[in-house]
Amino acid sequence: MTDFDLSNLRPWLDEHEAYANSISGHARAAGIARQMLALIAQARSELHPSADSTANYVPNKEIITGLGLLRAEADKLLDTRA
Repeated sequence: MTDFDLSNLRPWLDEHEAYANSISGHARAAGIARQMLALIAQARSELHPSADSTANYVPNKEIITGLGLLRAEADKLLDTRA
């Protein structure tokens, strides 16, 4: 996703949901995966069509930032070389 469109959040949510669901419930990052899934569920519940594609820019950016930070944290915990 090199040219990510901030106004189209659904593909980003789908990708991160698949990642979070791939983390075992017994993995060190399981708690982070649950946080990611909660954030994704909240974001999905707030997705509404907008007449102006820029209307949801700030909330989308906050969601993307939050998921990115959680994923980076999970990646660190899952990296067995660390």
